[in-house]
Amino acid sequence: MGEDHEGQEHGAEPARPPLTVARAREMTAGLREAMGDVRRSVAVLAARVRPAHAARVWASLGYGSSKVDNP
Repeated sequence: MGEDHEGQEHGAEPARPPLTVARAREMTAGLREAMGDVRRSVAVLAARVRPAHAARVWASLGYGSSKVDNP
């Protein structure tokens, strides 16, 4: 995501110069931060889904089951 791969053929990537240790650490720290963001987002989503499911919100909205169908 975020990188433009248009025009690149599928297969082996072109050779790239090796990263410096500092850049590799920076990239790794960014990945760890992003993984933490995902974990927090999943926890928030789960915390909101549980009570909504327990309250059967779909029934109040006119849906016949927990499967999302347009009323």
